[in-house]
Amino acid sequence: MENFNLLFPNFTTRCSELQSILTPVAYLFLVIGMISSTVGGHHVPEASLWTFGRTIVYIVVLTQLVTWGNQISTIVDTTVKEVLNADPSKVYTQYSQALETRKSTTSQAGWWEKLFNLGASVFEAVISALLWIVGFLASIIVFYAYLVQKFILYVGYALSPIFIGFLAVRTLNQIGVNYLLSLTGVMIWPLGWGVASLVTEGLLDFMTDQSFLWNQSMGGAAGYAFQNFIGVAFVGVWLIFSTIAAPIIIQRAIATGIQVGSVLVGGATTAMTAAMTGGVMAAGAWGAAEGTAALATGTVSGLVTAGVTLAGSSLNGSTYSPTGSLLTALGQMRGKGVSNKQRNTDKSDPNAQMSPAIDGSGDQAVQALLQKTKNPHS
Repeated sequence: MENFNLLFPNFTTRCSELQSILTPVAYLFLVIGMISSTVGGHHVPEASLWTFGRTIVYIVVLTQLVTWGNQISTIVDTTVKEVLNADPSKVYTQYSQALETRKSTTSQAGWWEKLFNLGASVFEAVISALLWIVGFLASIIVFYAYLVQKFILYVGYALSPIFIGFLAVRTLNQIGVNYLLSLTGVMIWPLGWGVASLVTEGLLDFMTDQSFLWNQSMGGAAGYAFQNFIGVAFVGVWLIFSTIAAPIIIQRAIATGIQVGSVLVGGATTAMTAAMTGGVMAAGAWGAAEGTAALATGTVSGLVTAGVTLAGSSLNGSTYSPTGSLLTALGQMRGKGVSNKQRNTDKSDPNAQMSPAIDGSGDQAVQALLQKTKNPHS
């Protein structure tokens, strides 16, 4: 809240002024609602008392919404940070603590065992550095997410008199309910990071499992390295995806009742698939030109870039299909494998068909494949 007020010192004041201007509109709707309920309802004392009591509740909500909303936001944020200890930017610290806990349960008595674990410690330092980078990116996302949350909340407060007034009118009641539910969902955005942290902790426990090292062999060291490479890839994509998507999914759950777990798992699975596809393609492009180091660089950059891209596409309801993109990419890679002579022939032939552009759904690639199956000599 302090950062938001420093960056936008006059924004909350202007929103409060807009709310004051719209407040008479709310009272107008409340009067209309009372009149319509009295005229169209049953002429019994209980119905009149119910209408009057409901109107009083709407007035209390109208006058206390900002205070209650800020209190809810503060309570949820404090609970997530101090009780659940959920902070996407502190994944490096969580990994270090989990690693120390694991190592404290194992004994290193012999000199060979200590020498063997020295290599593992160096490898773990590299993993820690990667997690620090991912955590730094997550901290930037969290910082701007809090700014966006405050922006949405105060704009919502400013326009709330209209929708609180809708609550009193039977035909507009559901619109007002949906608006307040969506606004409540924004208040509890940090709870999404708390839910996502449960999965993050599980991935870190997987990465710090020392079972492979107990074998004290090169195979055990290779297994531990593979385990950590898989873990850090999942943590990287999951952390970036969930930091962006989890608050929005929580908001949608409050407004529409969707299952948070299924949406998070489905989105993360799609994100990982797209990230692996983008990583392999980027690695191929880099690795073919500059070797193994560039291959690794391309893989990491592909994972991060694809994870961020898919997180954004999953929030706006995109029909992006990583399988379709993979089909199209494979088709293009096959086309690139033809000889230079064939490519020169295609360039000189004015009737040669140009390769289709990448389609996110893969429909064009599948259609071309079916057409080729029906007419193999075409």
